[in-house]
Amino acid sequence: MTSKPYHHGDLRNSLIEAGIELINQEGAKQFSLRKVSRLCGVSQAAPYSHFQSKEDLLEAMQAHVVKQFMEILENAIKSCANPNDPSTLVQIGKSYVMFFINNPQYFYFLFSQPCMEVNLSLDGDGSSNFPPFEFLKTVALPIFRGMGMTKLKMEDAIISLWATVHGLASIATMKNVHYDKAWEEKIEDIIWNK
Repeated sequence: MTSKPYHHGDLRNSLIEAGIELINQEGAKQFSLRKVSRLCGVSQAAPYSHFQSKEDLLEAMQAHVVKQFMEILENAIKSCANPNDPSTLVQIGKSYVMFFINNPQYFYFLFSQPCMEVNLSLDGDGSSNFPPFEFLKTVALPIFRGMGMTKLKMEDAIISLWATVHGLASIATMKNVHYDKAWEEKIEDIIWNK
């Protein structure tokens, strides 16, 4: 068996993206470094220069998606004139949905991972919580406090907001769901629902 030539400028990211593609096509049980290296057209030994194991690659894949996702959400809040205005939540929600519309391969991968933890409670330090959900909570709490909401009402509102944007992202990335409007133009109307 001859090894394939190493011709990648950014093998690490190629392995990450190929791993995401592989999980989306075959599921986590079929995932292996050997299969990922084949998708990238490199030798079976090449991934080991970047990852110690398939678990290491899986962690890097999740971190890769979450990092991009967080950058999109953080940029959304930076573009808002007043971060304490309720319209900020609409912009974050729109960015949440559009991230997955533009990267549908990430939606299934990210939420199929058994290590993905989302704690909907306002209690707890949030250090092990899904970072985009924790970000939404951090942005929403001061806005909801400013609206005079009780703690219970704030928790309900955050769950409702997350369920709305996550549900929209879910249906917008499904191949068998069809919608005759442009998602980007309708997301704000659906979230805001005035």
